[in-house]
Amino acid sequence: MKRRLLSVGLVVGALVVLAQPAFAQEATSVPTKTALLGAVVGLGTAVGLFVWILFGPNAAVERDLQRRLETYTDSGVGTSIWSRIPILGRFASSAQEAAESRGMSGMIETALEQADLPLRPGEAIVGMVGLSAAFAAIVAILRGSLFAGVVAGAFMLLIAVGLVRSVASRQRRRFVNQLPDTLNLISTSLRAGYSLLQAVEVVGSEASEPTAREFSRAITETRLGKPPIDALKDVANRMESVDFEWAVLAMNIQREVGGNLAEVLQTAAETMVQRNRLRREMKALTAEGRISAYVLGGLPFGLFFFLLTTNRSYMEPLLTSTKGKLGLAGAVLLLLAGIAWLNKIVKVDV
Repeated sequence: MKRRLLSVGLVVGALVVLAQPAFAQEATSVPTKTALLGAVVGLGTAVGLFVWILFGPNAAVERDLQRRLETYTDSGVGTSIWSRIPILGRFASSAQEAAESRGMSGMIETALEQADLPLRPGEAIVGMVGLSAAFAAIVAILRGSLFAGVVAGAFMLLIAVGLVRSVASRQRRRFVNQLPDTLNLISTSLRAGYSLLQAVEVVGSEASEPTAREFSRAITETRLGKPPIDALKDVANRMESVDFEWAVLAMNIQREVGGNLAEVLQTAAETMVQRNRLRREMKALTAEGRISAYVLGGLPFGLFFFLLTTNRSYMEPLLTSTKGKLGLAGAVLLLLAGIAWLNKIVKVDV
């Protein structure tokens, strides 16, 4: 509910901010006011539709049923906006097929699962592209330039993809940081006389997110007939955790040849604690390089917008002429390549 209220508040705030310049100036002509009003309504509709897609109204029983079944079915319970508006469902199905034909469906689905977004790949593609297209159309109307609209739409699409990847990356880091405590909890439960499946259920009920969510899903899959080791392997694959993959491998070896699994998991947890400590030390040692990369990467963008605001006539040839647009596109590509290079230099894998 808090996320819904926050989303509605952001939409209302965006509408107010965008609508204020359109009606604050008395000298603005009627056609211009009409175009601005249409742009505001269009953006509000697009953002509101995207919020409804993510947090559409469902009854409590329907939400609980959908949460239990959406992992194992392709159709869900038929209460989402995609089933209520057929054209959106057709667009989502077409986007899903296109992603599958290009081999991108698995990657998108993994990112959505890691970010805990209740969307299928096709739905996410339609939502992001639709929001970017609406934003591009509004910017093109307000600026009177198709090029500005295309750039704004591409920028919005990159922001949406970046947000999903950022949330997914944060969830993965949290899972990895919680992994030593998770293995210690499983080891303690095994020492107390619990079976492996009972220990996993304890983790699902006692651990923090996202560990609790992933282990609860593993328990649900086990109850539906999947072997426990396979369910845990799926957790390791979804969260892209090599450490937990090793732990699952140790569980599988212990199940086949026997041994003290509690002691093995305890040793693995201690090893992961040392690796996490080393990872934090490396992060501290490379902090200066990362800050330098942030400054060098953000300085060209900041300088560009500063000159665009303070001396627009100086930047006008770069934005209006064909050579200027080509030069600007080349500069952006080279800058992105430089940012990727700097990120590769300062990032140390442990």
